[in-house]
Amino acid sequence: MFPCLTYLERNVRVDCEFPPTYQIPGPYCEYRQDSRLVGTTVPNQVIYVNVEDRRRSNVSLVYPNLCRLTWAPLADETPKTYTCRVYQGNSWKENSMAVHHRILPICSALSVKSAPWLILLVLLLPLLLRPFDQ
Repeated sequence: MFPCLTYLERNVRVDCEFPPTYQIPGPYCEYRQDSRLVGTTVPNQVIYVNVEDRRRSNVSLVYPNLCRLTWAPLADETPKTYTCRVYQGNSWKENSMAVHHRILPICSALSVKSAPWLILLVLLLPLLLRPFDQ
């Protein structure tokens, strides 16, 4: 699990990575905050999320194998335990982490996993820009 704060909104973002699979049904994911369901991608389960929590949270699957929670914390919010649960095939896998939104790092604007070609370009740029010897 990788928690951080979004740059502009200062929302808590928690990314939960899971192994890729082609099992059906799934993958689906849900997040709990101190055992309280705050968001889910499981069809027909949104009704179990408190209305106030639905306004402050967003849970989504990010290609290829990431479950992401974006949570708008209150100013006086205390540390919470976030639990990511991923459903694949016929089983749930879960991971938990204690998070305090006041001491989280800012989320990187660039994800190394989502743009490996960009890192390769930056590494090769000096070689591509040097003059050729005649």
